[in-house]
Amino acid sequence: MSVSLTYLGGASEVGRVGAVLEGPDGRLLLDYGLQPDDPPKHPLPAPDVDALLLTHAHLDHCGLVPDVASRGTPIVSTPVTAELAERMAQDTLRVSEIENYPRPFHPTAIDDLVRNSRPSKPGRVEYRGGFEFGMHNAGHIPGAVMFDFPQQEFLFTGDIHTVDTQLTRAVKPKPCKTLAIESTYGGREHPKRGEVESELVDSIEDVVNSGGKVVLPSFGLGRSQELLMLTKDLGFEVWLDGMGRDIARILQKHPGSIRDARAMNQAFKSTNFVKYGRQRTAALNGDIIVTTSGMLNGGPVLHYLSKLRNDSSSAVFLTGYQVPGTNGHLLKETGKIRLERDPTSPSFELHCQSRSFDLSGHAGHSQIVDFINKCNPEKVILYHGDNREAFAEDLKDYDLVLPNENEPIPID
Repeated sequence: MSVSLTYLGGASEVGRVGAVLEGPDGRLLLDYGLQPDDPPKHPLPAPDVDALLLTHAHLDHCGLVPDVASRGTPIVSTPVTAELAERMAQDTLRVSEIENYPRPFHPTAIDDLVRNSRPSKPGRVEYRGGFEFGMHNAGHIPGAVMFDFPQQEFLFTGDIHTVDTQLTRAVKPKPCKTLAIESTYGGREHPKRGEVESELVDSIEDVVNSGGKVVLPSFGLGRSQELLMLTKDLGFEVWLDGMGRDIARILQKHPGSIRDARAMNQAFKSTNFVKYGRQRTAALNGDIIVTTSGMLNGGPVLHYLSKLRNDSSSAVFLTGYQVPGTNGHLLKETGKIRLERDPTSPSFELHCQSRSFDLSGHAGHSQIVDFINKCNPEKVILYHGDNREAFAEDLKDYDLVLPNENEPIPID
């Protein structure tokens, strides 16, 4: 029996990633996430596997891992990803209850996740399901890794970034014969990150020095902490609200997963943390508020925008991708926001300033192509993208595969 890779989700779309790697002696599940839409979308049901290999702790890759762990399946990840995945699972159940979504897994599955966690680190060789594999830094968020299968000369990237960020070191290419790589930004490029960071800092200074407040909607994992590091030396009063506070505590326990742990800790020491709802009044008297959710779909950010939306001296600066249909996308397209979670609720004009800054944690189109060329594979499998065809010309010299869900792809 040859080795094959079959996607359960996330092949022809961004999100809900899950893929089964099957060989003559067993099978592995690579990621198993959900798409946090309204309502959330799930991949195809996962079969029983010998282990689940988790690239990182974003919901579209880890959201349904507790369900697999509840079967007694070992979950292999970096130590920081293991802790982050537990926190993300807790938040998933909390949001499901608030939004009245069906629970994606039983609450006891979080205990199963912790009990069946098998943390590993880059540099170690692991054996599961008849496969030998190792981990390599992916550069996406702290703890994110690629999985390398040397016997098959196969590399599975998860999400990658090819430039250093405040939090992470850039991914390094790994020679392989078959490369399964994310394609989130097919047909789209990123501006130079250093220039974007400088522009954002300058814009924040302009607003605060003019007497306004700056709200920075952000994802709780990764972006929140990065923004604290970017603003730590400005001399302003900075507040952090939402899940980012818990994530910060976890990251402090794993300094090896951070590019500059000292700078991160300095940023946390100079940050005010919102622990109780009544502290949000104090945050509004500060200068900068970093808060969830990154796409404005609920979370404390709606409270702050309801208070500042008519203040023309204040600003909301978006720093992440805004999925169509989200409140953040509505703001970008129309200048309006909904102040309630309900997507049918009325929208209101936002009279404070609003701008977008590209601080993506994913590689852009040309960065993906350059990474592929340096890996020098024979076969390239593009997944986790909705514009994969944009790579056709740049990758014409490779055996290019654009998989669909539930279609086995031979690996060797």
